[in-house]
Amino acid sequence: MAVKISVITAVLAGAGTAAATLLAAPSAVAAPNPCAASQIARTVGSVGTNTGIYLEAHPETNEVLTMLAAQPAGPNSIAALKLYFERDPQAAEDLEAIQQPLTSLTAKCKLPISLPQVLGLMQAAQQGGAQSGLPAGLPDAANAVIGGAPAAAALPVGTGNGLR
Repeated sequence: MAVKISVITAVLAGAGTAAATLLAAPSAVAAPNPCAASQIARTVGSVGTNTGIYLEAHPETNEVLTMLAAQPAGPNSIAALKLYFERDPQAAEDLEAIQQPLTSLTAKCKLPISLPQVLGLMQAAQQGGAQSGLPAGLPDAANAVIGGAPAAAALPVGTGNGLR
């Protein structure tokens, strides 16, 4: 009986050592590419969430930005935004700090278009006018990257396109 227990103990000890060795071994999985679309999406999501939290905690800034977002884009809305941030430099500083991960990502990954442009393109695609907001030459560049095929029409989620 003592021999049997010793053998079981030795086997368990060996298994424990093997498990500890496997757990301590360096991982063969590389760190994710910070410029991968998935990582960019995570950064955009995180910044968006943090911006929303900030705006909910600062109702005046939320109200002003909501009003400006409803105005047509152009010099007047930019001037109004600039004036607001000149009058409330703390809000400008806070929002700039929240946006810093996007600024860093844009520089680090040398993104050819800005993230607001990407978001605008996504919105346009959902509304059926995807290429109207593209910078000049981008449709041709996109076609070259995806093999020269023209882009398929955007289908809404759940219309048999494989998206749910």
